[in-house]
Amino acid sequence: MIFPLIHRIVFMNLIAALFLLFAVNASTFAASNGFNPNEITYVVTMSANEKTTSQIDDFSAFYQVLVEGNEPGTLAWQFYRGSDEKIYVIERYSDSDAALQHIANISPGGIQEKEFGDFSDHFVIENIAIHGTPSSKLVEGLEAVGLPLEFRSTISGYSRN
Repeated sequence: MIFPLIHRIVFMNLIAALFLLFAVNASTFAASNGFNPNEITYVVTMSANEKTTSQIDDFSAFYQVLVEGNEPGTLAWQFYRGSDEKIYVIERYSDSDAALQHIANISPGGIQEKEFGDFSDHFVIENIAIHGTPSSKLVEGLEAVGLPLEFRSTISGYSRN
């Protein structure tokens, strides 16, 4: 009777040790494969602001090139059209500082101030869902803009550039 009990205890300890080993190796593996826990991703929901499909398409192509050229910390900037005719932008930033750079660029006096005015002529921003763990400075900057925001914190994941 004692012998099976000892086997069960040893077996449970072995399982716990393997689980711990796997967890440590998985986080090390993720970190060594480029996972960036500081990455911030926005999903912006918009509608067209009395512009034609062609005008939206042309401006979207122009604007993504503008962002790519002025914001080296921006990992991706992609426009999508939904079946509901909504326009979606996925913005990926390497970290909160890169996202703050975008805010600085489109703010009064920023290098993209005029173009952001054009952006606002083309789109009505309905919602911005912020994915990741933004710095308090980024949260303050986003809230100061006055747009509808949703914050979604990271649980787990991986990222490839």
